[in-house]
Amino acid sequence: MTVSALLFITRNPTLTPSQFKTHYETVHVPLIKALAGSDWPLSHKRTYIARPAPGDDNSHPAAVLLGSQEDFSYDCITQVTFADEAGLKTFFARRMEPDTKEIVDADEEKFLVAEKVRVVLLGGEEITQ
Repeated sequence: MTVSALLFITRNPTLTPSQFKTHYETVHVPLIKALAGSDWPLSHKRTYIARPAPGDDNSHPAAVLLGSQEDFSYDCITQVTFADEAGLKTFFARRMEPDTKEIVDADEEKFLVAEKVRVVLLGGEEITQ
């Protein structure tokens, strides 16, 4: 049975949402994929919070339909899906290996706020079409 996790990722405030997305897509994901090798998840889906225009203070507010700006401090929700729990554990353990950790941390410093990253396991998925 597959297992999935969500990562809530907050961009470095020195970047615009577009710069954040460009770095994540063109630098970070290829880097992580190369470092993970055969431990790469079955899928790695990134969904970005809509931030259509900068606010007066250049804060790039989210396009909130229900709730408040404070509810959306993150900029991307990443869903990773693995064949099983062992695959998930291997992927995240590999991320923490000293050489890998140093490389990934250095890149993450450029585009996200590491202290704000949150990860949670999903308990199941139901789809209605």
